[in-house]
Amino acid sequence: MYPIATELKVGNNQLDSYLPVRNKNNDISWQFVTGLALSYALKRKIEAYDPDQFREDCKTHMQELLDEPAFWSVLERMYFSSQDIFRVSPLFLLFHAQFVGEKISAGSTADKRLGTLFANLMGDFSLRYPIQDRLNFIEQQMLNKLNEKIKLLGKGPFAEEQPYLPYMVTCFQSDLAFLAEHPQYLLQELTNTLRLYAFSWCAQLALNLDNWQDGEPQSKSLFFILDSEKASSEREKVKRYGYKLFASQSEKLFPVLSVLEVLQWGKGQKKRPLWQIYQDTLNDSDSSARVLNDLNVYLQDFIVDRGLPLRERATNLENAFKQLLSVALEQFQGKKTDRATVNRKYVNELENQICTDFIQVRGRAGKVLVLNQDRLLLLTNLTVGKNDKLRLHELLRGFEQRGFYLDNQSAQTLVAFYERMGNVERMSDSGDAVYVRKTV
Repeated sequence: MYPIATELKVGNNQLDSYLPVRNKNNDISWQFVTGLALSYALKRKIEAYDPDQFREDCKTHMQELLDEPAFWSVLERMYFSSQDIFRVSPLFLLFHAQFVGEKISAGSTADKRLGTLFANLMGDFSLRYPIQDRLNFIEQQMLNKLNEKIKLLGKGPFAEEQPYLPYMVTCFQSDLAFLAEHPQYLLQELTNTLRLYAFSWCAQLALNLDNWQDGEPQSKSLFFILDSEKASSEREKVKRYGYKLFASQSEKLFPVLSVLEVLQWGKGQKKRPLWQIYQDTLNDSDSSARVLNDLNVYLQDFIVDRGLPLRERATNLENAFKQLLSVALEQFQGKKTDRATVNRKYVNELENQICTDFIQVRGRAGKVLVLNQDRLLLLTNLTVGKNDKLRLHELLRGFEQRGFYLDNQSAQTLVAFYERMGNVERMSDSGDAVYVRKTV
């Protein structure tokens, strides 16, 4: 198969894959997204089942089972009036995102884009159904009524994208499997886990854009401080590889990903990352001359259309790709142009909708990336996962695989935090002999 689109057309910049935000209309319901992600993970769905109808079905069922039918009013106050029914089992989260056939019946476009992101992180992975909850008799009866309405979900409505960051796929699937072994923790933390990964995905995607020549991406350094720490100017790694790096790289997301759309195969075909398309062109020696010519023709047309300085035709595929990305970025460089304004909106929407919980303004230090205690504990539990405990350096390496880096000062603060939590063991005075347990 020809490694790029057979017809390269110069047009408006469009973005249809990999990034879950656009330059406007990014209203996200994380409750809805959680329901979507769980549906896809379980390959199960609820169709057109109103919660009020579910309550009536439970009422009828429980009154048949109870010696005193009037006791239903107590159960109704306990589980339905307070909405506590949604805290009984993760399966009740399926109510939040219902389907009609294989299509989602509600939710915003932004919700569906996030659903696509998580569906492609999961791929063929799925959780075992039913989830093994520990419920009392009454809760189990209510869950039995719900199970009558739960149906199989096929592939769902999500467009297929080859993961841009395969290493993050491995972490995400492992973390979901761990959460499923602890149903109440899954119920409590699934939304927070999704928000953690949405941020890390976007940040690591931005950091990996420039490395398309290197093949499959690896986790890139992105340093955080803990929310209890000061943002000292001496924190060299935090300064060089923290918020400022993320902010500068995120400005490339829309330009690079929109030019990537031009190279993709036709409608209905699986989207591929830039690094994969480049590898495909190198590996297809029979068509390399044609690909080079097609790229050169497109580049000349693009340069003329955007009013950019003329340049020599590329003499090899590597130079053609470099030139493609160079002009993709160059078209946005005039700060007072409409294109620059659009790109700035993409960056702002990304920060405001996906990244806001991870960014703080710290006086003269300006904006920094921060992990608060709740996210730190979640990240710790996910990383320790099915292990009983991990050495500190193993734990930090697991953080890094998920896109969260800490310098030595933060690592020391982290150990003190774990000691207060009571989930750390010291085998000796050396740092390597510090073990951290999960708190689940």
